[in-house]
This record gives sequence, structure tokens and C-alpha cells, in this order.
Amino acid sequence: MRHPLPAAAHRLKQDVFPMYDIRFFRASKEIKDDIVAGRYSAKDAPALAARLDAVRDPKPFVFNMETTNYCNMTCVMCPRTTLMDRKNIWIDDAVFETVLDQVRTHSQTEIEDFWKYIETTYHVSYQQPDENAFYFYVVSRCLILHGYGEPLLDKKIVDRVRSCSSRNIPTYFSCVPANLTVERAREVMEAGLSVLKFSMDGLSDEMQKRVRGKRNNFDESFQTILDIIELKREKGYQTLLVPTMIALSEDDEAKAMHQEFLKLWEGRPVFAYVKSQDNRWYHEEDQDLSNRSHYQSQYCEYPWTSLTVMADGSVVPCTQDYNVEMVLGNVREQSLEEIWNGKPYADLRRWHVEGTFPDGHKCSGRCDQKKVCGYLKA
Repeated sequence: MRHPLPAAAHRLKQDVFPMYDIRFFRASKEIKDDIVAGRYSAKDAPALAARLDAVRDPKPFVFNMETTNYCNMTCVMCPRTTLMDRKNIWIDDAVFETVLDQVRTHSQTEIEDFWKYIETTYHVSYQQPDENAFYFYVVSRCLILHGYGEPLLDKKIVDRVRSCSSRNIPTYFSCVPANLTVERAREVMEAGLSVLKFSMDGLSDEMQKRVRGKRNNFDESFQTILDIIELKREKGYQTLLVPTMIALSEDDEAKAMHQEFLKLWEGRPVFAYVKSQDNRWYHEEDQDLSNRSHYQSQYCEYPWTSLTVMADGSVVPCTQDYNVEMVLGNVREQSLEEIWNGKPYADLRRWHVEGTFPDGHKCSGRCDQKKVCGYLKA
């Protein structure tokens, strides 16, 4: 099987695979099939919750760490633009290092067996770049270093990548290329960044500015990426470059633009794909957009597979908690394992199965993903 990261990176970094619990993903397959097939009813919820917890790893996996929530963009699809009211900060160095010291690992054998399982079971291949391939083959082995902020605005992002590299932790972050210079790219690639993702949502300056704000552009950003591709070739950097476009619409004009975007990268050494839109609840008119991700025909597994650490040290269930509403603990006060196995997390998992979310809870009203409880018969 071809590896999702270049061969040299594969040899150097295969002893560490943070991200999400790939063991749970496999161990819960039979349970998942029964849930989606409607074989459970509401009265089975307690037994089902126990069954899911029985295959949950008692030690957590870190999905991502938000190093800052500062952002200089005004993206139309992001709730941060109009709804986020928490203070802008950078993560404390001690908090960052504390989390790194607790990052879980997968062995090389485990991750490669997982990739084989994904290709055999779900027929998702790395050879056909799309968001599922990115999630299973790339995200499964990297610690994400972004949240509701622009990682390039973190003045210590290079040091943070280097700190991860010193622990053999593969890293990935997504950025707006208008914030990126070739020199900055050189710094993060030299520091050992495993994956650098570029967010582009239009093929003209006008469209880029309309989607992400006046500081954005297309022509200059595209040239910057081409220059980075050339720099990577010249220096032999092993960073996987990932240009991506979010599908904000699926009319004929949008589909044509998506194809034109993909053609821009044909023959170039990148992993380019078109991504389904997150936070569709934020724009009601977009809720009917098809979701091509693996969650389309199943349910949210975050409560059982991984956690997210925000810039203030708060632990939340996933990347969708833009305002840090669902706090399950804080790494300044508890270990990740204590938080993962604590009562707040147990309650969250139970709510996902029973559907007994407190009034106004984000999971029940401001989230695109289906929940386990949505599949249980009355």
C-alpha cells in the first residue's frame, strides 16, 4: 500500500500516531452496523451505552490542539465570524507541552493494518484523493495544530511544530494561503510539519474575498503555493501539501468550479480534494448540501474516539465547539486520562445514546452530525 506521507517521513515518524482511536473504529463496527440498521430501540439505550463503553479505550487520543483562536479572516461559513465571543489568546507554552507529554501512540503495524482495513471494508483508497481518504490515511496519524484560529498568527507555531517533531509526533495544520509566505512555509517544513493544508474557496480574488474576507486573494495565494511546491522539491522536504476547496454550493456552476480547481493541481505532487462544508447548521440554506464524508451514513463517534484541547487548556469533545461551551475539564487541573474517564465525559456519552441532552446543548441543536440516539426506534 502506498503510504499517505512521503517515504522518508514514513521511515522517520511511524512510531507515533496520535489523532483518534483507530482501534475503537474497528472494534465498534458490528455495533455501528446494528445501530445504523435500526436494530436498537430507546429501551435498549443503557445496554447500548455499556456496549460502546466496553470497546472504548480508557486512555484518550488527542484529535487537535488549538494553539490560538486569533484569526484575521471573516469566513462566511465559520461561526467564529459572528458568534464567537471568547477572548482571543495563544496557548500557554506549559499547557502545550503538558498535552504533548500525554499524546497517545499507535504502532506502525496498527496503523498499516488500519489502512488495509479501511481499503478492504470501505473501499476508500489513498490513490483517489477525497475527504474520506484524507481522514482515514492522513488525519489518523497526525496531531492537528489548529482550531478556531489561524495557526500562522501564532508566533510560536514553528517552535510548536519542532517540539512535536522532537517527540516524533506527526503534525498537520490548515491555513489560509494569503497569510503564508514562502519563507514561513520553509520554516514549518524544516521544523518537521507533516502535512500543510491550504484552504481556497474561489478561483478569483473577488470570490476569495467574498468567502473569506478582504485580506484574502487567489492569484497571489496560488503563486505562493506553486513556489512552496518548488521549494519542497529543491530542498527535499517531506511535508505533504494539501490544497483543498470547500463545497459551499452544489449547483452546476459550483461543480464546474470544483473540477477546475482540481485540474489546477493535476500532475503536481500534492493531495488536492474538494471538502464537504462543516457547520451547515450555521447557514440554514446550506443544510441540504450532500455530505460526502464517512459520517454521512453513521453517527458522531467523537465522545468515544478522541478529545480536543482549546487554547485556554479546556478539553471539549470535538472541533465544533467554537465558544468552548462543552467543557469537560482543563489540562491545567487534571490529566487527560482523568478528564476522559470523568463524570462529565460519561454524561456526554450517555446523552448521545439516550438523547437526553440538556436544553440548549450544542450537540443537540448546533451540529451537523447525527447522534446514536437518532437511530433508536421509539
